[in-house]
Amino acid sequence: MALTISQLFTPVQLPASAAVLYTVPATPGTTVLKNGRVRLTNTTAGAVTATLYADAAASVSAAGNCFLSAVSIATGASLDVDLPTMRAGDTLRGFAGSATSITMHEMAGILYS
Repeated sequence: MALTISQLFTPVQLPASAAVLYTVPATPGTTVLKNGRVRLTNTTAGAVTATLYADAAASVSAAGNCFLSAVSIATGASLDVDLPTMRAGDTLRGFAGSATSITMHEMAGILYS
């Protein structure tokens, strides 16, 4: 069995309203993302909030899917966030209190199938 190491996604800036930031590959249908971690970095001159959701495939962002709720990140600070286990087709969605203020980097995660 070959082991392939790759980046889950390239860095992205959080928008001002909830949007898809990453989708767990839907093929094969048994894919699961485990031990995911992202780093949120505030690149602006003021504190900005960040919100993240782990949404099941074909669902919408709602309070029941939120795992980081309007957490304030200070100027120039970073926050490491563990992602819940996500299945094939699930989406990581999120937004910031101000567009293009928070940059998200993938720090860890393993795709199993």
